Amino acid sequence: MSANTTRAEGEKGSGDHRILVPVLVVLGAVCLLVSTISVWIRDVALDPDSWADHSGQLLESENVRDALAVHIVDQAYASADVEERLEEALPERLKPLAGPASSQLRGVAYERASQALTRPRVQELWRATNRAVNAQLLAVIEGETERVQLTGDAVVLDVDQIVENVAGRIGVGEGATETVQERVEPIVIMRSDQLSTVQTAVEALKALSFWPFILGLALWAGAAYLAGGRRREAVRMIAVSLILLGIVLLVIRRLGGNLVVDGLVEAESLKAAAADVWAVFTSLLAESAAAGILVGALALLGTWAAGPTAPGTAVRRRLAPTFRERPALPHVVLATVLLLVLLWGPTGTPRRFVSVLVVTGLAFVGLELFRRRTVAEFPHAVRGEGAWSPGSFRRARTADGSAPPAEAQPAAKLERLERLAALRERGALTDDEYEAEKTLVLSG
Repeated sequence: MSANTTRAEGEKGSGDHRILVPVLVVLGAVCLLVSTISVWIRDVALDPDSWADHSGQLLESENVRDALAVHIVDQAYASADVEERLEEALPERLKPLAGPASSQLRGVAYERASQALTRPRVQELWRATNRAVNAQLLAVIEGETERVQLTGDAVVLDVDQIVENVAGRIGVGEGATETVQERVEPIVIMRSDQLSTVQTAVEALKALSFWPFILGLALWAGAAYLAGGRRREAVRMIAVSLILLGIVLLVIRRLGGNLVVDGLVEAESLKAAAADVWAVFTSLLAESAAAGILVGALALLGTWAAGPTAPGTAVRRRLAPTFRERPALPHVVLATVLLLVLLWGPTGTPRRFVSVLVVTGLAFVGLELFRRRTVAEFPHAVRGEGAWSPGSFRRARTADGSAPPAEAQPAAKLERLERLAALRERGALTDDEYEAEKTLVLSG
C-alpha cells in the first residue's frame, strides 16, 4: 500500500468524525457549565465556612451596613416606643417636641448603628451567627431533626446579640435593650413548608456538581481521541469552549444580578445593598469564569506553539535545546507558576480543589507531550540558533499550506547556512553539529 493511499485513508477516517468531534466538545462544555453552576451554589449555600466567609464580607459594604442598621434601629424604635417615652419624660409645654426629637434621634441612631457594624467584635459575631444558622439549616435539610429543630415554622437568623452590641453603641439602657431583643423580628432564612423542596434541590445539587463534571471531561477526552491526526484542532476547540464558558458564566452573573436587584427588590433604598450582596455571593462564580478564560487562553497558546506556522516552529526550535538538555526545567517552571497562582487565589472548598488538581495534571501532561515532540522535531537544535528575530518568524509555507515559491527557497537556505556558519565560528556549534544541520538545510 502506498504512502499516498495510507494518507488518503487517514484523511477519510478523520473526516468521518469532523462532525462528531465538535458535537462532543459542545456537549462537554454544556456539562461543565451545569457542573460549575451547581458547585458554586453548593459551595456558597451548603458549606458553613464558605457561607460565614461570604456573610462576613457583606459588612465590608457600606450599603449593606446601612440597610442592616436601618432594620435594627427601626425594629428598636417600633418596640421601644421612643416617641411615647420622650413625651412622658418632657415637661408639658415641651411635649410637642417629642416627635421631632424622636426623628432626630433616629437619624443619629442610624449613623451610630452603621458605625457599630464596622467594629471587629460585631463583625465576628455576625460571621459566627451566620455560620451557626447555616449549620442549623443543613442539619434540618439532612434530616438531623432529633438534634436540631426549626424555630417555630422557620429557620431564622437571630440577631439578639448583634442588637445588644449595637444598642450599647448608641447608648440604649440595659432594660430597653432587653425589651428590644424580645421584640426585634429575626431574619427568616427558610420556612417549614419550603423544606421538602429545598431537600430535593440539595440532592439534585449533589448529583449535578459531580457527574456532569466527570461526563464533560469524558466527552472532551473522547473528542480528542476521535480527532486522530486532527487532535490539535480538537484541543483548540476545547480551549475556545473554555473561554466561551467563562464568558457565559460572567453573562449569567450579570443577568442574574439584574433579575435579583430589579425584579425581586421592590424598595429603591435597598437595591444598592442587594447589588452588593449579589456581588459578594457570586464572587466564586466570577473566579470560576476567570479561571476558565485563563486556562482556555493558555491552551490556545499551546496549540499555536505546537502548530505548523512559522512563528510556532521558531518557538519550538528555540526551546528544543533546553527541552533536550534540561527536561525537568519546564516542569519546575510550571510548578512554580501554579504555586504562585494558588498562593494568590486559594482553591477554597475541597470540591474546587479537585478541579484544580485535574487542570494541573492535564497541564503537566500537555507540557511533557509538547516537550517530547519538540525534542523529536529538532534533535540537533543548539542554543543560539532560532533566536527571536524577524527572520526566525519568516513563513515556511504559504497561507494555503503549499511550499513557498521556488525562487524564495534558495535565499532562505542561504540565510540559514550563513547563520549556522556564524554559530560555528562563535563556538556554539561543533563541526559535527554544523554538518548535521547543514545536511538538514540542504535536503529540506
